[in-house]
Amino acid sequence: MRRFGLSQRVIFGTIVISLLTIWLMGITLERFSGLLSAAAHLRVADDVISMGSQVQDDLLDLLQTQETFDQYISEQTWRHYFEFSRRISTLLDRVRDLRPFRKQTHELNDLDSARIEMSGVLMNATYTINPSFTVGAISADTLRRLRTSRSRLHQQIRALLLQEREYRKVLETGVKQQIDSMKTTMISIVSLLLISGICSAIYLHKAAIAPLNCLMLAMRSTDENCAMPVIQPSGAPEMRELIESFNQMGLSLSRNQKRLSSLLSLAVAVAHEVRNPIAAIGTAIQALEAGYPKEGPDKDIFKEILKEVFRLNNITTDLLVFAKPKPLIPEIFKVSELVEEVRVLMKSVLAMRKIELELFFDEGSNEISADRNQFHRILLNLLTNSVDAIGESGKILIKLEPASLKGILVSIEDSGPGIPEEKREKIFQPFFSTKTKGAGLGLAIVYDMVEQHGGHICVLPGKVLPGARFEIELPREPKAD
Repeated sequence: MRRFGLSQRVIFGTIVISLLTIWLMGITLERFSGLLSAAAHLRVADDVISMGSQVQDDLLDLLQTQETFDQYISEQTWRHYFEFSRRISTLLDRVRDLRPFRKQTHELNDLDSARIEMSGVLMNATYTINPSFTVGAISADTLRRLRTSRSRLHQQIRALLLQEREYRKVLETGVKQQIDSMKTTMISIVSLLLISGICSAIYLHKAAIAPLNCLMLAMRSTDENCAMPVIQPSGAPEMRELIESFNQMGLSLSRNQKRLSSLLSLAVAVAHEVRNPIAAIGTAIQALEAGYPKEGPDKDIFKEILKEVFRLNNITTDLLVFAKPKPLIPEIFKVSELVEEVRVLMKSVLAMRKIELELFFDEGSNEISADRNQFHRILLNLLTNSVDAIGESGKILIKLEPASLKGILVSIEDSGPGIPEEKREKIFQPFFSTKTKGAGLGLAIVYDMVEQHGGHICVLPGKVLPGARFEIELPREPKAD
C-alpha cells in the first residue's frame, strides 16, 4: 500500500466498506422477505385454526344430536350437516395454501371425498323425508352409511387440526428466529459502519491530520530569524512529500534569511558610519556657501550639493528606521492637525511644483490614538511619493472618513500617471521603486508602520483623480502587543 496515495487508499477503503454494507443489506433484505412470507403463512394458519375451531363447534353440536341422528333426521340436523360441509370446503381451500400441506394432496383429497360422500348420502336421504320436512324416517342402510361417513370425516378433521397446530408452532418459532436473525444482522451492519468510521478516522488522523498539525506547529514555532524546525516525514505519501518540501523550503528560507540579515547588518553599520560624515559634509557645505560671494558664478553648485547630501541623509535614515523599528508610543491627537503640519512642511515644494492640495475631513473620525511620529512619517512619505509621481502641475486629494465603528480611513489620491496593476503587489516590498532616485524603502516603511498599528494599506486606481489612490485603514486605538 506504500505505492498508493491517500486518495487511492480512501477510495479503496470506501469501495470495500460499500461492498460489505451492500452484502449485509442483501442478507437483511433476504431475511426480511422470509419474515414477511412467514408472517403471511402465519396469518393463513390463524385463519385455518379459526375455521377449524368453528368446525369443532359444529362437531360438538352434531355429537349432541348424535342420539337423535341415529334414529331419524330432522330439518335442524340436516341443516347443521350441510353448513358443516360448506365450512369444511372453505377450510380445505385455505389449507391447500399452507406450505406443509402442499405435499399432502392425497390426504386432503380423501377428506374432500369424505365430505362429498356424506353430503351425497345426506342429500339422497332427504328425498325419503316428508316434504314438510319436519320429521322423516330413513332406512337403516342410509343411517349406517351416514354414521360411517360422519365418523371418517370427524377423524380426518381432527388429524388436520392437530397437524395445523403443530405447523403454527413451527411458524411462530421460524418468525422468532427470523426476527432474531434480522436484529443480529442490523447490529452487525451498525457495528461494521461504526468500526469502519473509527478506523477511517484513525487512519486519516495518522495519514493526514497529524502531519498537518506538525506542519502548523512548526510554522507557529518559527522564531524571529525565520528558522523553521526540521520535521520527520510521516503519514501518507502526499503528506511525506509535503513535509519534505516544507523542510527544503525552511532550509532555503533560513539560508536566505541569514544572507539578508548579514546584508542588513552590514547596511546598518555602513549607514551609522556614513551618517555622521554626511552631516559633517552638509555643515561644511553650508559654511562654504555662507562665505562664498553672492554673485559668484558657481553659487548654484552649493545648492545641488546640499540637495544630494540631504538625499543621502534621508536614505540612511530610512535604512535605519526599516532595520530597527521603534516600539509604538500611542497618544491621542487630531488627524487634521497632523495633516496640516505635513502640509506646511511641504508647502514650498507644492508651490514650486504648482501642485494643489485639497483636504476633506469628517469631524466624527478626526481623533485617533496612535504613534504621532510614525503617523507623521506615514503621511509625509505618501505625500512625497504623490509629489514625485505628479512632477509638475497637478492635484493631490487627502480625505478622512470613518471606516467602521472602531476605525478611520485615510485616502491620498493624486493626478499622476498611476501605478500599473502588475506593480501594485510589489509596491510595498523593500528596495522596490519605480523612481530612479531613492532606495525604495519609503513605502516599505509605511507598510510596516501601518501593520504595526494593526491597520491595513493598499493602492488602488484613483476615484476622482486619474492617478493612484492609497487607502490606509487604522483602528482608533493601536492593537495590543
